[in-house]
Amino acid sequence: MVKSSLRTIQLQVIYKKLLMEKSVIIVGAGMAGLSAGCYARMNGFKTTIFELHTSPGGLCTAWKRKGYTFDISMHLVTGSIKGAHHTMWKELGIIDSIRFHVHDHYAMIDGGDKKLLYSADRKKVQDQMMEISPSDEKRIRKFIKMIFGPDILDAASLKPAELSSFTDKLKVIPKILPLVKYFFTESNNTLQDFATGFSDSFLKDAVRFIADGPGWPMPQYPMIALAGFINSTVIKSGVPLGGSQSVAYKIADLFKKNGGEVKFKSYVTDLIIIDDKVKGIRLKDGSEYFADYIIWAGDGHTLLFDILKGKYIDKRIKKMYEAWTPVKPVVHVMMGVNRDFSDEPHRTIFRPSLVDTVAGEKREWLCMLHHSFDSSMAPEGKSVVEVWYDSDFEYWEKLSGDKEKYKTEKQKIADYTISELEIRYPGFKNQVEVIDVPTPMTYKRYTDNWKGSPDGWYLTNENLTQGDPVHRLPGLDNLFTAGQWTGPYTGTVIAALSGRQAIELISKSEKKEFITNYNRLIE
Repeated sequence: MVKSSLRTIQLQVIYKKLLMEKSVIIVGAGMAGLSAGCYARMNGFKTTIFELHTSPGGLCTAWKRKGYTFDISMHLVTGSIKGAHHTMWKELGIIDSIRFHVHDHYAMIDGGDKKLLYSADRKKVQDQMMEISPSDEKRIRKFIKMIFGPDILDAASLKPAELSSFTDKLKVIPKILPLVKYFFTESNNTLQDFATGFSDSFLKDAVRFIADGPGWPMPQYPMIALAGFINSTVIKSGVPLGGSQSVAYKIADLFKKNGGEVKFKSYVTDLIIIDDKVKGIRLKDGSEYFADYIIWAGDGHTLLFDILKGKYIDKRIKKMYEAWTPVKPVVHVMMGVNRDFSDEPHRTIFRPSLVDTVAGEKREWLCMLHHSFDSSMAPEGKSVVEVWYDSDFEYWEKLSGDKEKYKTEKQKIADYTISELEIRYPGFKNQVEVIDVPTPMTYKRYTDNWKGSPDGWYLTNENLTQGDPVHRLPGLDNLFTAGQWTGPYTGTVIAALSGRQAIELISKSEKKEFITNYNRLIE
């Protein structure tokens, strides 16, 4: 009789909990969606993620070819070693479950007769630059002081600005003070303008390439964003061994282990809206799902203009899509090579012997990366090598309409790339064992991203101070947004942060304490 009474009480508690449990639907299992899912479960929300692809990760993806792993994302995880975002990665289970490789350099710039290795050693970089151009001493010292100085990312807060208290803001002041002078002196300056000021022609390019490089351009890059650049990209950040998929799968596994559900092959085509309140989602097959809150962590353009028909936007959002420039998509030439590149810099920017038009644009410099530091990427003694070419989406969209022309163009790019690497590394051509050439259309197919963009918007002086990511749409309740289209140049770290912040905002609206661990679920 006692046991029966206890069981009745237990069932009543469980039933009451189920009645009180609020639900969240997340569209997209990329880094933003996975992050949002984990924090939603930490805070007791019944959570389901709907993903159009067959696996989690979104842009954080990779695939295998003949024993080689080709990874198009996450060449570093910002804050994985230390820094403002380290806490978030720890909360998501990454720090304690994945090993990171920390490079001792950022890149080698090879101009033939002149070379510059951006190492983690401040004195060595400065000495190299001074040897190349003593007449540029004043500009060199300013540049070195900036890239090795206080890190602008240290001033970042994990909390949404609208929820930051006076005390929260006071805590950030010690991080901001060392940067104040840059806000006064560099707020309107760009890296490109600064680089042009060098008298040495090689340094003009080498300085610009620290952020605005071949294959991954960053036009109008804010000078102030260089503050602590080497600290944030080399010293405080590592590369996840096992690649980007290892990170995505770990977070997805943690989400599912703690009661979350992911529905794959689920293409969301519409939102169910009643009286300007989002009640649920509708899939391509017509099925409908309902929840108390919806988080859109998919393509922003699709949401705003295809689904919502431009109804729920304000001046800020309109400006983002009309005035900001999307990050250009990329063509990757991925190669599995029977050669060990572990003694070479992991990233080398060099002049090709033949300046040619590749993927529709003239190429005066090339950027080669290898993954020999990660034994999981290739068989022993072999390497994965890749070269990037930024390109226009429209160029590839048009080509994709003719399969033969599309295939021919990819082969042409691969041939040019291999011929240039053969000149640089004699014997390379015969050592290539497998080639794959993902294009902007590959990005579009995998993620449905607008214009095949791999990273949202370019960062500029104008949008650098635009504030927090756009988490809500004006006039529409119960919908939150996360991911790369919510702010300028989000990258993996800010995408994950946007998911965290979306749940913190939902928790606030539910008048609940925001929890950042799974202890409550375990209890």
